Amino acid sequence: MSSFSAFTERFNLFLYRQNIRKLSGAEIELAREWSMTLIRKEHPDFTPEQVERFYENLINVRISAVDEWTRRMS
Repeated sequence: MSSFSAFTERFNLFLYRQNIRKLSGAEIELAREWSMTLIRKEHPDFTPEQVERFYENLINVRISAVDEWTRRMS
């Protein structure tokens, strides 16, 4: 099971890098600014440091595929 988990983690990272590679620097910066604006709008009580930390936590989310069949049969 751990080998499948390691594979899905590597595959997710590969897909992420493929999608990010397609973006220009301007597009990446635009996405960052849009995200920061949305965070500030939704959390007006956050300090600038909290907004930055919230954003960093969003972009560093660990994504993994779930083997639904194995999960159900366990």
